[in-house]
Amino acid sequence: MVKAKTVRSWNLNATNLEKSVEFYRLLGAEEGNRHQVGGVDVVRLKLGDFGIGLFDASGGDRPGVPHHTIAIDGPDDPEDLKRELEGKGLTVDNIRPHRDSGYSLYVVDPSGNRIELSVGDG
Repeated sequence: MVKAKTVRSWNLNATNLEKSVEFYRLLGAEEGNRHQVGGVDVVRLKLGDFGIGLFDASGGDRPGVPHHTIAIDGPDDPEDLKRELEGKGLTVDNIRPHRDSGYSLYVVDPSGNRIELSVGDG
């Protein structure tokens, strides 16, 4: 059974990426890494134990980007979790194995927000 543990990260579109990074730095955020997700530049920030991802939206919003990550307890096999979620009427649109251990499944809430359900490290 799916059990949420915590919100691991909240991800936002930033129409001006560098100004947005500076805004969160002024609030005490520390910059983590910079990388790309789905061809979009992303800056990861830490506010205490909480993560914020800023997605470059200077070229407009992109489908599925950004998304929000919820750490959950789940089975070792992602297919078991997929069956459980689909049995509850949810649609899993992607399964992604993590580099070290664990995996993520992606679902979309009724308002169109993409939610990453993360099991294990990731």
